[in-house]
Amino acid sequence: MKHNNEIAVLLVSLALTACSDWSDHYDEQLPAGYGQTVMQVLDGSTQTFAEQVRQAGYADLLASSQSFTVFAPVQGSDAADISRVVANHIARHIYPTSTPQGVSVEMLNGKIYEFDAADSFAGTPITAGNQQARNGLVHQLQHPIPYRNNLYEHLQTNPDFSKAYAFISQFDEVKFDVDASTEIDIDEQGRPVYDSVMVNYNRLLEHAVYGIGAIAREDSAYTMVLPTNAAWDEAYQRISPSFKVFDEDAAVADSLQHVRTQLAIVENLIYRDTVPSAMVTGTTELETSNGRALAATHLNFNNRETWDKPISIEAEQQNGRTYNNTLTSVYAREVTAHSMVDHVSGDSYIEVVPISASTNPTVIFDIPGVLAGTYNVYAVFLPVTVEGASEELDSTRVSFTVAYQNTNGRSASKRNNVKTLLTSGTDVTRMLAFENLEIPVSNTTDRLWLMDDANDASGVPVTTQLTITTNVTPKEFSSGELSRSFRLDRIIFEPVEK
Repeated sequence: MKHNNEIAVLLVSLALTACSDWSDHYDEQLPAGYGQTVMQVLDGSTQTFAEQVRQAGYADLLASSQSFTVFAPVQGSDAADISRVVANHIARHIYPTSTPQGVSVEMLNGKIYEFDAADSFAGTPITAGNQQARNGLVHQLQHPIPYRNNLYEHLQTNPDFSKAYAFISQFDEVKFDVDASTEIDIDEQGRPVYDSVMVNYNRLLEHAVYGIGAIAREDSAYTMVLPTNAAWDEAYQRISPSFKVFDEDAAVADSLQHVRTQLAIVENLIYRDTVPSAMVTGTTELETSNGRALAATHLNFNNRETWDKPISIEAEQQNGRTYNNTLTSVYAREVTAHSMVDHVSGDSYIEVVPISASTNPTVIFDIPGVLAGTYNVYAVFLPVTVEGASEELDSTRVSFTVAYQNTNGRSASKRNNVKTLLTSGTDVTRMLAFENLEIPVSNTTDRLWLMDDANDASGVPVTTQLTITTNVTPKEFSSGELSRSFRLDRIIFEPVEK
């Protein structure tokens, strides 16, 4: 391709004087002598594409004071979604054909492409490059840049995925991007006036702490399972009962159950790293621009790996643990016996001892995040040898009481004090406290609620508690048959497979 030498010198000068970060070209302007705007250049060189720019609503933007590079296909495009395709060919800032290969060029729609060579961009030949305007450049392309949907666009454009899209898209918004906007003036009150750049944002996907994955962005790769509407409905029917909640207002209860069920589905569709193998089984892979898109006619949720994971409470954590300090002493300990390290979660535990020889010590644990359903409840006890001491081996008998919320909002409880609930003096004991325990309503929160700065998980009342106490008679204790102390590693609420 031949270029006028004067233009080439000018463009090389632009490239050399710009900052080393090639994405920082927002304010670059070509010499004032180039009187036409980018839009006017398009009108004179690629009229078909210029008309599509107008149809898409970008004509005023390309005539503004902001800087743009337009990659204008000579052939135009016959795509139904003109706006989507036009945005795929416009970049903010100035990118001459001398831009080094490997430099990312972000288009208005977020797609990221590169120059393959001085005469090729995104795999598309440049037939006439570096057409200058006072607010940017135009490069003519032999044909449109091939368009690939990102993960979010697959949801948007395929009616088979409309139910997943309907839930996620309700959190779409357009917001001001101060970092991408340029200050152009000061108003009468001394406040900056910006040449504003507005960007799409979805808090469910992109929230800095609670977002589940920026699947509409092109700068990160995700794997997403895309459920058909039938797969969505099937999963909803299966999962919904687990999110039954109590509220005095039945409409509020129904709304919470509805939202949290949908969240449970969506939260387990997007993966940054390893995808559970069951979720991949039976899917069909679709071409995408930012990862892997797996269309699914059935969601193979393994409950315990996805939305209904076991709840594990580390006994040494102080939050949510209470006891009567006039009757009981609780000490946090670290494992000292090397032989026990691999058997203790977090390498820490608590030792629970009575204040006096006449009492049975008691400790109570909050169990947050419980769903409505069936659980097997376990407590993991440790032998005295975990302390690395050569003390006399001991064991004790314990009893359990579980309290939970009923469907009418009142507290209910169950107790297990069978005589066989004995800890071991020599081995780790994973003791079954309750088998097939039915929890009528869930007691949890969700990421949408937590996104509000006014909310905090610690402010959610916990309605499920497990109480552990020694169950030793005075005779058993005085004779040395049983101790009244125990060492507790953790508590596990393990969902029973549905």
